Amino acid sequence: MKIIILLLITVTSVFSQSYPDKYWVKLTDKNNNAYNITQPEDFLSQRAIDRRNRYNIDIVENDLPVSKVYIDSLEALGCKVLLTSKWLNAVTIGTTDTAFLDTIENLGFVEHIDRFTTQLKQTIKTKQGIQKIQDFYNYGTGYDQIHIHNGEVLHNNAYKGQGMLIAVLDAGFLNVDQIEGFSHLFNENRIIATRNIVLATDDVYGYHTHGTMVLSTIAGYLPGEFVGTAPKASFVLIRTEDTNSEYLIEEDYWVSGIEYADSIGADVVNSSLGYTTFDDPRQNHTYADLDGKTSRASIVATIAASKGIAVVNSAGNEGATPWKYIGVPADADSILTIGAISYMGAVVSFSSKGPSSDGRLKPNVVAVGLNSALIDAGGDVTTNSGTSFSSPITAGLVACLWQAKPELSNIELFNIIEESASHYNNPDTAYGYGIPDFCEALLHIQELKGFSNDDEFIYTSANPIENEISFTLYSARSQEISIGLYDMLGRTISFENKNVYKYSENNYTINNLQNTEQGIIILKVTTENKTFEMKLIK
Repeated sequence: MKIIILLLITVTSVFSQSYPDKYWVKLTDKNNNAYNITQPEDFLSQRAIDRRNRYNIDIVENDLPVSKVYIDSLEALGCKVLLTSKWLNAVTIGTTDTAFLDTIENLGFVEHIDRFTTQLKQTIKTKQGIQKIQDFYNYGTGYDQIHIHNGEVLHNNAYKGQGMLIAVLDAGFLNVDQIEGFSHLFNENRIIATRNIVLATDDVYGYHTHGTMVLSTIAGYLPGEFVGTAPKASFVLIRTEDTNSEYLIEEDYWVSGIEYADSIGADVVNSSLGYTTFDDPRQNHTYADLDGKTSRASIVATIAASKGIAVVNSAGNEGATPWKYIGVPADADSILTIGAISYMGAVVSFSSKGPSSDGRLKPNVVAVGLNSALIDAGGDVTTNSGTSFSSPITAGLVACLWQAKPELSNIELFNIIEESASHYNNPDTAYGYGIPDFCEALLHIQELKGFSNDDEFIYTSANPIENEISFTLYSARSQEISIGLYDMLGRTISFENKNVYKYSENNYTINNLQNTEQGIIILKVTTENKTFEMKLIK
């Protein structure tokens, strides 16, 4: 497909004749490297190191940057190094002198040059209900695409993406820095980084509307109008797609983008991108290529999964075309590939089908991709269609679910999501495992936490208190509780009833206590089975 952004729109390609002058160069080793795996803090962020430590993932040679000695040597010979891939130990170079490629290929540190095709083989080994009482958010038009997964249960249980870092790889994020529906991200400093891989800058707030709409399905926040699936997460915005043309270098951009996401410590990556055919037919993929081990984007997606990242990718919009299959990197192993359904739960005809060419089930699961609610580049709440949107809707819910038990590995998390899905016992190549139920998935995770059959109270604020009180109640059942504050004479300072949820960490804050008289205050929390009472000093 020429338009690799997985969105059902028509874009006029403007062919750039310079792209055929870009070549992928595989290097032999990482000798003479300025970095060492024993000192990962020199080339990885602390967050990236922590992720590897959390899941007992070793830092190995492929984590090292490409040897600068080799880069300098190539540039000294007169070619421009445009992109690097640490995981594949390769660079993308630019040169208009094709005869010069023979000289480069004869260099001792060059394994081979990929001039036209994508053939690269590599084997990588990886691989009863919460009672809903009241929704935390007024989702507006975003409700149905969340509710079909019972995703609101995550938010109701305080899992809204806090502390999770989501990287979005896309074609550009036009006006995200100006739209009200994203203002909370900037006000709360939750855009952690931006990177324009295509132009080697940090400017991503232009170029295309696609990333804006994709990001909104996760991060959008206009209460009463539209709320996304992980509105409290933090984000890395990465432009990897040049929509003016379609050459194999797009995969190189994608590779660099996801490696950057890894280096900065992203937990989840959403990619609403895919590749099958190119402006140069010699670069086209065949169905046989969709084995997860041929396309370099798919290989690197699997490597990213092996580093502990939860990679979520659109299946593609080719289901009603002669091609009909997923693209790359949707064929990668150990990632979550997302197909598209309607609000009624039926697979949409355009949603690309599986399996991968080596017989693995694809897509893995499905989400709403027909008339998905979103915020466009003009700041308006509207709808659009494509697996471009079913993927980020899912990615946001994945981040919220992982927040509930971050010690799970990405593969364990994906297994739980798949097991919760509607077609788990009868999967097929259109639905995959079906529609995930994040309420069921959360129940599974909470049970793994080992909650007791009793209620547990934990006070989390300082004592003496100042202007607020915070505490957590662990509940073994859904129930109504009362929270009261009283002075030493038994007079009520405040009182309210609250709903709590089964197997949940229910967090509460009582604030605006600056006008409360100084002295002893009694906090009383009453559940169906017991009363917790605590004396506090103000």
